[in-house]
Order: sequence, then structure tokens, then C-alpha cells
Amino acid sequence: MSQPALACRMLLALRANSASPLALAQQSSSLAQRLGTSVACMSSNATPPPDANRMGTADLTDKYLPDPVDKVCHTQVQVVAPAAGFRDYGGKLRFSGQVSTVRCYENNPLVRKALEEPGKGRVLVVDGGASMRCALLGDMLAENGVKNGWAGIIVNGCIRDSADIAKMPLGVKALGTHPLKSSKRDPGLRDVPVAFGGVAVAPGDWVYADADGILVAKEQLTL
Repeated sequence: MSQPALACRMLLALRANSASPLALAQQSSSLAQRLGTSVACMSSNATPPPDANRMGTADLTDKYLPDPVDKVCHTQVQVVAPAAGFRDYGGKLRFSGQVSTVRCYENNPLVRKALEEPGKGRVLVVDGGASMRCALLGDMLAENGVKNGWAGIIVNGCIRDSADIAKMPLGVKALGTHPLKSSKRDPGLRDVPVAFGGVAVAPGDWVYADADGILVAKEQLTL
């Protein structure tokens, strides 16, 4: 029952049972105080606003992708398809930052070179062509990422030394693990557009990742 309807019903009951106008006035005042307390409690139990510091992908999609999923419309935020199979391996499950990219296939010299540079809170996106035959990232390269200020690494391929990487304060997503290291003959390409999981990622884009998934946007998102 709504608050106005409840108030009317209670006032009618008071009038029917009150012996004098003074008693009715006193009881009405008490009712108003109780109802006010009830409304205040209801307000305090309302859903709180999203935590802007958390920058969760669920909160971001609520703001930037408000249309029903079955409505075709232009959006400024892309969602990596869950079918791509990315899993969390780093010690940080939630991370975000501006993108730098490496495109390579079973060779990782440019991954090493990138993580030796100052990260400045960026996310390195490595498109390894979804190869599951070797690892493009290991504990030594991940440690370089931590030391040089990278927020996270997303590998469309495999990593190794996963137990050690899980202890590092670094966001790491990959398709799986493989104990074999990669080759070094073909360096690949640095800071070029890449595509996987149904999204296109370009250098300078923004990535937001957590246990729910990965978002890609052209501009920095806010809550």
C-alpha cells in the first residue's frame, strides 16, 4: 500500500475511535511523526549511486548502453564478446586505462619492448591472433609492467607463469595458459589497430576490465 493511502486509512481509524478533538489532534500528530520516520527509513534504504572510483563494467554499461539489448542503435562503447574466452590471471581483477597495442603472432619482442617503457597507467592490448600454441607473456615481462606503471595487459593469446602473475598488482586477461615461450624472429607491429572478440581497438582508446568483462571506448568514461 502507498504511503498516502496508508495515511488516509489510519486517519479515518483515528477519527472513528477518538473521544474528543484534542485527542484526535494529539493522535494525528503522532501519526505524522511515525509516517515521517518511515519515509526517511525508506529513503535511506534506496539503491545507492554507483561507486565512481570502482568504475565497474556493469555500472558503465548501465550508463552508456541504456537501450535494450535487442534494439539496434549506435553506441560509443563496445563490449568484448564473452565467447572470446578471456580469463583473469593478474592480482588486480578490475583495471582500466588508455590503450597501447601490439599485433604479433607467436612472437613477443614488441611485448617486451612495450613493457620496458613507462606505462603511465595505460593498458597494453596484445593481439596474438588467439594462438594457443605458446605464451606471449611471462612473469618477467609482467614484473616489468608493474615496475613501469602499466595498469594492465590484455592478451588475445596465452600467458605462462600464471601462479606468479596472480600475485602481482597488475590486471592481466588472456585466453589461457601455455608453458612454452614464444619465438623472437618476427617482432610484429606496435600501436596499430587490432580486432578480436567482436570489437575493434585502436591506440588511444580506453579499456575498462573486471570480472564481468571488457569494455572499449573512444573516450574516457565517467560515472
